[in-house]
Amino acid sequence: MSERRPLAVLEGTVVHGKKLGGKLGIPTINIPYPLGSTRVRDGVYVAEAVLLEDGNRIVPGVLNQGYHPTVPDGDPAVEMHLFDFGGDLYGQRVIVRFLEYLRPELVFDSKEAMRLVMLDDIARARRWFEERGELES
Repeated sequence: MSERRPLAVLEGTVVHGKKLGGKLGIPTINIPYPLGSTRVRDGVYVAEAVLLEDGNRIVPGVLNQGYHPTVPDGDPAVEMHLFDFGGDLYGQRVIVRFLEYLRPELVFDSKEAMRLVMLDDIARARRWFEERGELES
């Protein structure tokens, strides 16, 4: 990935979430919500994660920062889906770079409706990386 100026940068330890992403077929890593520290609005972003305990490997993806209003139980979080990644990062330190704002958090009528929009978010984020030559189509 090329160097760029991110909208925000967050470093944190990957923690267990509600496991909803995995149940929807879209697994995520979760980082505790950084109250006031990212200086970006809640919502969905094109992002990349730097895996500090894996040689600073950079993995592109899409993330949601906020209060997850469709399934509001639990604390607010930063949840990131990593493209083409199948490892276990629990307890590991990562740096997350917010690269491009896609949309605000939304309230959906169902988890399936939410899943379909998440798939669209993933497609949009993949295109963002592809257009910059940072991801194969």
